[in-house]
Amino acid sequence: MKWRRFVVLGLLVLAFHGQAFGGQPGGGYIGFSLGQATFEDFCDGSESTCDDGAVSFRAYGGTRLTDVVSFELGYRFIDEIEASGVVNGDPLALGVEGHLFDTSVQLGVPASGPLQVHTRVGLVLWHLNYEVFAIDRFGPFSVTDDDSGFALRGGLGVTFDVSRSLRLRADWDLYLDVGDRDEFGESDINVFSVGPEFRF
Repeated sequence: MKWRRFVVLGLLVLAFHGQAFGGQPGGGYIGFSLGQATFEDFCDGSESTCDDGAVSFRAYGGTRLTDVVSFELGYRFIDEIEASGVVNGDPLALGVEGHLFDTSVQLGVPASGPLQVHTRVGLVLWHLNYEVFAIDRFGPFSVTDDDSGFALRGGLGVTFDVSRSLRLRADWDLYLDVGDRDEFGESDINVFSVGPEFRF
């Protein structure tokens, strides 16, 4: 089930709980990442063509509440994914672009050392822009629409200290049931990304 992955992430958070409040606050950080986003339920096989993957960019910042607990805010842009096919004899193409505003609690171990593994859980406010292009007996036309809502998010990652102020970070992020079920449907989104993180 879709929720199993989120439950596993939640259990990882609980597993780290014993160490979480033993450290001291450690300042803040900002970072940027670039990666690949995949809409897991976008393509169902009925399309003539379908590309459920797109480039994704994220900017984020956070504060370390202890040596292993951080609170993080972020914004993610997902470039357009596309599908095309024939509906009732008319050619049709759909494009979807995403904007995700997230907040999460992140736990990482060990508390010291150059390499740290972390997990996170939180909420995301998503906003999707849709563009539909079709050709019917009257000629070509296009329609735009958008939807917004809230979803759960989780993730795993690893960071490596390059210096006291710079670290490299690789992440897997999971967003559950993004989209409007009654219009274009819901989909889980998986994102794999890498980028620099600056501590201060």
